[in-house]
Amino acid sequence: MNPVPIIGAATAVTIALGSLAVAQRLRPAPSPDAGDDSPHPALSSIGAGLLSGFVLLTGFLVATGWAARTTAVVPPAGLYFADGAAAIAVLLYPSLAALPFTARHATAVAFFGALVGYTLSLAIQLRP
Repeated sequence: MNPVPIIGAATAVTIALGSLAVAQRLRPAPSPDAGDDSPHPALSSIGAGLLSGFVLLTGFLVATGWAARTTAVVPPAGLYFADGAAAIAVLLYPSLAALPFTARHATAVAFFGALVGYTLSLAIQLRP
């Protein structure tokens, strides 16, 4: 069994949950007279855009990495760095969007982080 995708998933979960916990710790307490402290609705479109970029880049790298085994056409290394940056942005987004650090949100972020880390690790490993 190949342990690299599991290690990648565990690393991504650690990054996502760690940033969520640090953001919760550093976030100032809301004042009693403050209004609604929910995230601005525009933040949902930013998260969707980040996720779309990550999915498109990873899908491209998986497809070309798989095809490179027969065609010898390898994607440029810069695309792998861009995909890694997109993965980091996607993992940090929940903490930057002020998602509270509750058990329910932490579980969702952990499962999402595991998926991001696993697919990114597999995409990198498919490079010949």
